[in-house]
Amino acid sequence: MIPTGRLWVLLCLLAVPMMAAGFFPGFGGVVLVLDVLALALAAVDVGLARQVRLEVHRTLPPRLSVGVANKVELLLVHRGRRAVDVQVRDDVPAAFTATPEEAPLRLSADSQTRWVYRVTPAHRGRFDFGDVHVRVRGPLGLVLHERRFPAAQSVPVFPDMRGASRLLLSGAALDLVNLGLRQLRRDGRGSEFARLRDYAQGDSVREVDWKATARRSRPVTRVMESERSQSLLICVDAGRSMAARVDGLTKLDHAVNAALFLAFVAVRNGDRVGLAVFADGVKTYLPPAAGRLQYRKILDALYTTTPSLTYVDYLALFKELNVRLTRRSLLCVFTDFLDEEQASTMVAPLHRLARRHVPLCLSVRDTALAKLLRTTPSGPEQAYQQAVASELLTDRESLKAQVSAGGVHMLDVQPDELSLAAVNRYLDIKARGVL
Repeated sequence: MIPTGRLWVLLCLLAVPMMAAGFFPGFGGVVLVLDVLALALAAVDVGLARQVRLEVHRTLPPRLSVGVANKVELLLVHRGRRAVDVQVRDDVPAAFTATPEEAPLRLSADSQTRWVYRVTPAHRGRFDFGDVHVRVRGPLGLVLHERRFPAAQSVPVFPDMRGASRLLLSGAALDLVNLGLRQLRRDGRGSEFARLRDYAQGDSVREVDWKATARRSRPVTRVMESERSQSLLICVDAGRSMAARVDGLTKLDHAVNAALFLAFVAVRNGDRVGLAVFADGVKTYLPPAAGRLQYRKILDALYTTTPSLTYVDYLALFKELNVRLTRRSLLCVFTDFLDEEQASTMVAPLHRLARRHVPLCLSVRDTALAKLLRTTPSGPEQAYQQAVASELLTDRESLKAQVSAGGVHMLDVQPDELSLAAVNRYLDIKARGVL
């Protein structure tokens, strides 16, 4: 039983005659009667609240996406003949942020009420929801009766693959512009004719088929197909620097989201895709293969990948790739350049790999450092922090220049641009015939 504000007000009012009883002998009996009456009203109120018949059912999506506001629905079934006021709170995992955390609801007589809230997971993996807690307000408004409805439920949290899922459900051929991803370049600059389609905004005039346009009386574009069955190996750094959080997610989460989107597009494009997760050694390796089953294997491997608080051994990674990869491949390495001493060890071996393969390094910019440099220092401590941030970013740019000098492609973009930028560069490399 939880007293409401109304009960506390009533008890405060009863304190006035209690003080008066000290000056008027014999008035104490009246005060006692009033106290007993207040307690009796509270007991009646909680008894009526206990009699309210409720059922609660939770509906979760089959899987949640990390860093995304996922919808959760609670169904409250009220089997009573009068309306009742309740407060609802769900027991969400500690790694989730719920919005809102609880809600006051009014349940009509003999009704079903749905409450929808959203949870934002901060990590990938499997998490457990607990019970649902409902506080029922008595008809007198004096007390709240709290109930717990068993609703233990487990749910997996996957990387954010909403964009790729929409493409997969479309069942269409890979035509990214017409499917709504207009920031992506199309793979339409190859040498082999694929098909004709209606002109879309962003198409080059050189790609317009004028004969077909004249026949159909509307602009028609030629779609040229890039070479298929090429090899792409996605390398994901799971070292300590990737545990840093940027825009609500770890750098590893941003890399995983982009890696999965890139793998999806490459599989749909007919290429062979592989995966290497590395830190102080190669943790996971999937040799390049084609097909949706390979994409599922990559998804399952990255689903549980977490950052290791260890240094990154780039030399061990590139030695293993030098032995395993016998076919010329595009190597997409998602890593971080903030630790200059660690990242500098990748320069020489990466340049050697560039003689046989096409390396592409991708990293997430640290928006917190850039934001710190844009603010005016408020004191010596913040000025020192800005000096350190400036030195880190200068070293980062120097390292990027060293990597690029050996014929290695570089991408250093904002967190929300990483997925599209990676796919754009992949399509550009294929269209130019670099592989």
